[in-house]
Order: sequence, then structure tokens, then C-alpha cells
Amino acid sequence: MSGETGAAGQTVEGFRRRRRIRLAAGLTAGAVLVAGGVFWLSGGWDEWRHDRALDSACDGALAAGPLRELLGGAEVTAETRLDAGAWWQCRVSGADREKDGRIDLRVTVDEAGDRHADLESAATDAPLGHGWTGGFTFDPDSRSDDRGEARASLLLGCAAKPGAESGAESGAGISAEVTARISRADFALPETRTRLAAVLTGTASAFARQHDCAPAEGEPVREVGVSVNAWDYRPFASVSGSCAGLLDAPTAARWGVRTAVESAPGPKPTEGCTLGGLQGAPLYAFEAQYGAALSWYEREELRDLTAPPTHVDPKGHYVLWAKCPGAAQLAAYTVTPDDSGTRAATSGPALDHPALRKALRSFAARSAQTHGCTAPGTAPVYPDID
Repeated sequence: MSGETGAAGQTVEGFRRRRRIRLAAGLTAGAVLVAGGVFWLSGGWDEWRHDRALDSACDGALAAGPLRELLGGAEVTAETRLDAGAWWQCRVSGADREKDGRIDLRVTVDEAGDRHADLESAATDAPLGHGWTGGFTFDPDSRSDDRGEARASLLLGCAAKPGAESGAESGAGISAEVTARISRADFALPETRTRLAAVLTGTASAFARQHDCAPAEGEPVREVGVSVNAWDYRPFASVSGSCAGLLDAPTAARWGVRTAVESAPGPKPTEGCTLGGLQGAPLYAFEAQYGAALSWYEREELRDLTAPPTHVDPKGHYVLWAKCPGAAQLAAYTVTPDDSGTRAATSGPALDHPALRKALRSFAARSAQTHGCTAPGTAPVYPDID
């Protein structure tokens, strides 16, 4: 009897244990169902699905992480656009219900040297720095309702991946640009500018890798400046950026140069320096344009103006050229004296052509060295793609 009782006791105990297990399992399943319902009703499912969609948006090239930080959780849609193989674009758009505004962000990528690949870059852009050849456009004097608008451009050199059968050849590259109109954003804030720069660099690099290119990437952009304006002039004696080293003090005094408008040093698609008289009145504008920043029309127009080193142009317009590696490919360096009458109204003398050409050579040589280009010269240069 004792054995039977023991066996029965074990049977009863086993039954109780299985019942407790089933009860625990039922409670766990119920908890999962409740949690799932809360997740669904609270919008968690939609957020998860939206995040997954961003991760794979625009052929998986969109830099979704920096974009999320930039948009602050706003719900958006993304689509890929193509123009007969001329350019690729990732457009992100949506209504920002919290800020009663809109979101419109576009990253456009072109093959370097393509006739359609004209960047909207300016000499007044702030450089991206950190190993990137790029510029950032945001006017610090923008009205409060325009602080959600900014633009950045980038030239990215690529080399063919080993064993690649198609794609960019060694030394080629891409040009990329991002434009943003985001109601909730404030590009006066440094962290907002760095997030937009990260969207550009991340998307362009991912696109390059997808097209059999090994992009010459820089480091993460930790800080981006703002654009300069015509009234952001400074005393010429204190220049340290794009105007540094152009003129010696005696020549500057002879020309009536007292001020300068310059951007921070760093390789950009377009670089420049404007020398001015008192109160920033413009006298001479120096500009360097690389790759897609130099439109096809401008290339041909400048080639028509190119002349031998000893040529004297009545208007003082001079051009130098250089051949460059990667996406820069071709560079044109120009100097344009002010022709609005401002220079004539100052105490400055007539055009000093020898010194003007010398200043252009100094400007071009320093910029070309930064981009790894050949020594600038007066002979027009035709890149391989021409």
C-alpha cells in the first residue's frame, strides 16, 4: 500500500506541476498578447514599420540614422527618382503635423563630369572639412522662418573595386548635393548642420559602394560652419582663410585693398576670395571651380577667354587651368575685377595686370595643391571624359 500511495502521490504531484506549467504558459501567452496589443494601439507597430522602411529606402543607400536624428521622429516617405541614367535622386517628403509645416529633402547624385552634373555650390560656402571636398550653404542672417533651409554639396572620388566588371573607373567619382526645406529644423544650430552633412556623406558613400566604387571617404563631420556674405568683410591685414597669401602689403596698398570677404580654409567644389576697399566695396573677385561646380557652358566660355601668359586683357579677366584627380577632374581659376564703377570711385589705380596675374597664380597654386591637382597653367585642360 505504501508503494501504491507513493506512486499515487507522485502522480498527483506531477499533475499539479503540469497544471502550474500550463497556467504559467497561459499567463505568459496572455502577457504577450496584451503587450502586443499595447504595442499596436500605441503606434509602436507603425513606428517599427516606418523605421524598417527608412532603412531600405532609396535602394538602401539613404543614410537613415542621421536622417532620423535630423527629422526628430517625423513620419516621412522616401522615393527614388532617375533621369534617364543622367542622375539619381532620393527624395524624402512628408507633412510635419507637430510643426504645421512640410519636409522636403533631396539627395541628388551624378557621375563626375556628367554634363548634367552642375552643383549649386558657391565661393561663400563653409567647407565640410574632416577630409571631405564639400561645402555647406546656410545664411546665418536668415529670417527665423527660413532657418529650416540649407544646402550642401560634395565631390567624392572613387576607385574601381577589385574584380569589378562595370562602374566607375579608377580615379573617377561622383558629385552629390542635398537640399533641405524642413519646417522643424533650425540650421543655425551646429548639431543640425552636422546631421544634414551626415545625410549627404552617408548617402553618397553608400551609393558609390553600390556602383562598384570604393569611395574616398573622410571622417565623420563633427562641426560645420555657415556661409559668409558680402557684408562679412574683415580687414585685409587679418585674413587667414581663402584670401591668405594673395597680395603682399605694398601691392594691397597700391590697389586700395583694405578689406576681404573670405571663407574658412578647406577644399570645396567652389572656392573664392573677394578683395575690397573701405566698408567692403568689392574690387577683385578670385574664384576656383572644380568638377561639376564648373558648368559645361562656363567651361566653354572660359576656354574662349584663355590667353597666353603675357596677354593683357583690357578688363583684367584672366583664367588658369589644372587637371585634378577623382571627382574634381578639371579646375578653372579666375580673377574678375569689379566693373560696376566701384573700383573707379575709389582711390585705387588702373589695373595692375602683372600683379593681377601673379595674384591669380598664387590663389590657384594654393587651391590646386589642396585638391591634389597639377600646377595651374594658361593652357586649357581637357579631362578624360571630354
